[in-house]
Amino acid sequence: MPRLLIESAIGRAELFALNVPRTAIGRGPGNRVILEDPRVSRFHAVIDVEANLFVVRDLFSSNGIYVNGRKVHARALQSGDTVTIGDCQARFIADEDFYEIVAEARPTLPGHRADLVDTMAGGLLTS
Repeated sequence: MPRLLIESAIGRAELFALNVPRTAIGRGPGNRVILEDPRVSRFHAVIDVEANLFVVRDLFSSNGIYVNGRKVHARALQSGDTVTIGDCQARFIADEDFYEIVAEARPTLPGHRADLVDTMAGGLLTS
């Protein structure tokens, strides 16, 4: 199952498996992926499965979505694409690339950890 690796503005990273046929993304509690960011609309975007494609769509949000730095309304995703929603960065990871992810250490404030957590399994992937 393809996944989204989402990094918040404060550096927290989470990994989400995409639901089939639709994954809802937003600030509201009814979404599969909930982003706690004031620049994210309650129901901001969806990722739909169409044939063998994963298509990200803006749900007419206040701040829109960006794929690889370009504002889009809808776009098919390829592994490695970065989707910006509010101040969050989401990297789309296809099945075949999932096990090849290398997490690089990022500078953090003293006393803080930058953990990468798999929310589906609830397990720590790296610390």
